[in-house]
Amino acid sequence: MKIENNILEISKVMFTNKHLWEHITDEQKEQFFFIFNRYFSRKHLDLSLLLNDKGIDKVLGMDLWFSFMKDKPYPQWFWVKTKKQNQDENENLLDQIKNNNQFTKEEFDFILNHYQDEIQEEINYIKLQKNGDTRKKVVHGKSTK
Repeated sequence: MKIENNILEISKVMFTNKHLWEHITDEQKEQFFFIFNRYFSRKHLDLSLLLNDKGIDKVLGMDLWFSFMKDKPYPQWFWVKTKKQNQDENENLLDQIKNNNQFTKEEFDFILNHYQDEIQEEINYIKLQKNGDTRKKVVHGKSTK
């Protein structure tokens, strides 16, 4: 049986369909070892550090993680949920815009409902600033001074 060569299929075998582990090729184990080791470090940092070596036999490393997880349930913490983080970040940016401009709740609700494009431009500009971008702010395609 051939297992598809992507991280989702490998993780399904490792965590759910454990009886199919023998069908994971050595090449797949080598390819995904460092990704899995990084993900496992979220919960098992000490074990991950032991395996975090350039010269490690990656096939053996994946087999060790598989053996470690063999009698454990599916790890809900394994995959990071970024959507919630982005929503929280956008909410924080909206609060920042509201507070910086000293809008009342009613004023800001009106602006959110009628000027969504401008609010999105402002959010994008703040994100650029946080990432170290020093470009001038562009309002409706024209640069401000």
